[in-house]
Amino acid sequence: MDEVERRREAVRRHRAGEAAQQVAEALGRTDRWVRKWTARADASVSGEDWAQSRSRAPKQSPSRTPDRLRDQVLQARAKLEANPMSQYGALAIAWELHTLGVDPVPEVWTMNRILAQAGVTRRRGRQPGYRPKGAPYPHPRSTGPGEYHQADLIGPRNLDGGIGFHAFNLIDVGTHTAGSEIIDLLRPTTIAASLATIWARTGLPKVIQFDNHSNLRGAIPPRATTFGPVVATCLDLGVVARFAPLREPWRNGVVEHFNDVWNKSFFRTARYPDLAVLRDRTATFEAFHNARHRYSAHGGASPDEVRSGLVLRHPPGDYRPPDRLPAKGRIEAVRFIRSDGVIDLWGHKIRVPDEHTHQYVTAMIAVRAKASASSPVTARSSTPVPSTSTGTFGDGTMSCDKRPAPPGTMSCHKPTWARGGTMSC
Repeated sequence: MDEVERRREAVRRHRAGEAAQQVAEALGRTDRWVRKWTARADASVSGEDWAQSRSRAPKQSPSRTPDRLRDQVLQARAKLEANPMSQYGALAIAWELHTLGVDPVPEVWTMNRILAQAGVTRRRGRQPGYRPKGAPYPHPRSTGPGEYHQADLIGPRNLDGGIGFHAFNLIDVGTHTAGSEIIDLLRPTTIAASLATIWARTGLPKVIQFDNHSNLRGAIPPRATTFGPVVATCLDLGVVARFAPLREPWRNGVVEHFNDVWNKSFFRTARYPDLAVLRDRTATFEAFHNARHRYSAHGGASPDEVRSGLVLRHPPGDYRPPDRLPAKGRIEAVRFIRSDGVIDLWGHKIRVPDEHTHQYVTAMIAVRAKASASSPVTARSSTPVPSTSTGTFGDGTMSCDKRPAPPGTMSCHKPTWARGGTMSC
């Protein structure tokens, strides 16, 4: 006998004249329970199944999401999902609602609950990720909020009419605060200006990491060993310019992920008539991301909430990138020593002993004032495993030559090993 049948039996016997206490003892319930269901049966109207349990949910819920907003969330999800090049998660839906003029945009957890209740969520398949090979990787020492940035370029992209541009994106790894600038003419000078503009909003880090794009390093062949305005801007503002290993884009994984968000959640979801409109919408998307996007790494907090209260350095209000490499600061380059035993610093190649192959090293170039060949300025290399580098450095030009180096160049000499996996030259 299930619960519904037990209730019907109790009412039938009680109505037949049997005492409530006797019915309760026979059915394993209380006499109060018997009287409750008898009263409910007496009060029921014709055709009502009084023996069924009633919902205990409140009749009204002031915090319930309005049906109109629920429909808008589901419609935005369906629109984004129909585009194979678009993202359709909570952040993408929030941006779509924002562009449609919905105010206020619901929080991420509200949209996730709406999607789950509608049964439209599903686990998304992912490609197999990078599998470490066991070689220790020299991560930056400073990775806290506001200390470590990653930057990258997207492009070339084109608007209607063949209007070309690049997007320069930056993200603070410790807070996930993002910055983005649209560049119509890709040159080291325009990238440096964009970097300074973003730093005016996000604050200056201790370290910024780039890939090895020639415009980021600042050199275009045939002067492929020259540092340029982007590195000069870093050194001038007291920031270490760090370059990831060659052909390992996953080392810049945080900004690469933001590039994907920018591309799929923002750029591909609308059409922009010209660069002025694109720049304006990019600024809006940047502010929206920093204020609204919730990261599990921060316990569900947004970038603006994480960086709230941080005391950050900023470039001067009238700052302009320098046109020469400042005589101060440090440049780092992470490299993996392969079987050929060569460290490749943008064409400047240094050979190491065979026992140090298949290891990562961090080459550290200390930038100082110009020096003559008789009084060279040193460059250092540091790594969790033994490494080697050698040379003198001045205005950013490097060469590999056994002969005495002219002022402001880097030349190869015999490396000197030191304890703790470092070397000097």
